[in-house]
Amino acid sequence: MRAEALGGLMLALAAGSALAGSCTGPFSVGVAQPGFNDPARAGRAVATRVHYPATVAGNGAAAISGCGFPVVAFGHGFTIANSAYAYLADGLASAGYIVVLPATESGISPSHLVFVLGAVAAAPQWAAAAGSGRAIGGHSMGGGAAVLGVSAANPAPVLFALAPAETNPSAVSAAAAIAVPALLITGSRDCVTPTAQNAGLIHAALQTPGPQKLLTDITGASHCQFTTGSFTCSVGEQSCGGSATLALADQHAQTLALLLPWFRQVLASAPFADGFEAPGN
Repeated sequence: MRAEALGGLMLALAAGSALAGSCTGPFSVGVAQPGFNDPARAGRAVATRVHYPATVAGNGAAAISGCGFPVVAFGHGFTIANSAYAYLADGLASAGYIVVLPATESGISPSHLVFVLGAVAAAPQWAAAAGSGRAIGGHSMGGGAAVLGVSAANPAPVLFALAPAETNPSAVSAAAAIAVPALLITGSRDCVTPTAQNAGLIHAALQTPGPQKLLTDITGASHCQFTTGSFTCSVGEQSCGGSATLALADQHAQTLALLLPWFRQVLASAPFADGFEAPGN
């Protein structure tokens, strides 16, 4: 991992979400597992994990109020447990973001990603903590669902995706309706959702202005190492011959080193710099 990327990660963790005074991080991380009922889908229950800046670390800890933390929804990959992204949720929550991870059936629904953004922000536990910033992201199939979710949301949240997959309906087609800031992160050793057939096509279709549209590749990273481990993902990766040459912890660190500075710029009310470049590029 490049020194610049490590430096960017440490600065981002120290600065939290670029909020002033007592609202700077790093923060303790609280975890809760509420359920919400989506009225747009006949009241279907949507189980979630929420990681958030808290007064103390632990399950059910009180959220820090009054700081206007952005709310981020993240969709899991196909049959991958939402808990496999705890490293990502903890890293973001420590830096000043409320992160909600739906556990939607064996797949992930774009409408649920949009729904949980509002549901968490309005819930009593987080209403005084949440600000106006919104982002939708995901990994693999969840990344493709994030593209669909952003394209359908009004107003549209910012978009980020880890090794996103083309979906049915098409995430590539949906990307043509997106003009908000977007960050796509891929791995050079990904044989499950190769960049040329997935993230590359999504990136090309986006209508986002140039400096706000980023596609960056982590050298040596694999598809499944964007999680903390998944048996079904590993089986699929082995079947296509993919294997990481980057340690799991390093892939996680580089992922956060890319996401955190970008989030600070697009979600923390700072003007977007024309010269923004993802750390490590």
